[in-house]
Amino acid sequence: MNLPQVFNVFTDNNQFEKFIEDLVADCVHGIKLPYLNQFPEINHYNLIVEAQQFMQQFSEYLLEMNNQNREEVQRLLEKLKSQIDPEKHQIFTRIITENFKGMCKQALYTHIALSKYVLIDYNWNLNLTISSNKIAKSQIPTIIVELHLQTLDNIANKKKIRFEMTKEELEQFVGKLQKVMNQLQLQYK
Repeated sequence: MNLPQVFNVFTDNNQFEKFIEDLVADCVHGIKLPYLNQFPEINHYNLIVEAQQFMQQFSEYLLEMNNQNREEVQRLLEKLKSQIDPEKHQIFTRIITENFKGMCKQALYTHIALSKYVLIDYNWNLNLTISSNKIAKSQIPTIIVELHLQTLDNIANKKKIRFEMTKEELEQFVGKLQKVMNQLQLQYK
């Protein structure tokens, strides 16, 4: 992972610190700030876009590493040390460490928010098809699941999704949900 070019344009460490804080606020809280007007060192908006993309990728990496080994994050920060002067690296590391949980949560929310619908309720029924026009005798029990979803911004915008699963598919599905729950529990410890 390479640091964005804009990290090296700052000659004043106080300005660099303010820029990193603003970048983290943008990443974690979605606060859009007027970077070009605030920092005279930045002469092109592409530098800002590159830095924002870096912070998003870095947040996703922090989220991934937090589930495995926090020391990996420290190793990554040490690797980045060679790309920036020591004082700026110390500032960057301090701000990232202070905002570690917020950056991980935001990366998680970004993944969750790929769909604007949230689960509000569900129903299920056990189904046993004795025969059909395609199969003379199947007698395979299945579960019919109905998910009730709505958008966060408009509670009147609702949607239902129905699907059918065999016992084996249901066991796999529940196993995957258990893994997700375990990862979420690690995030909120």
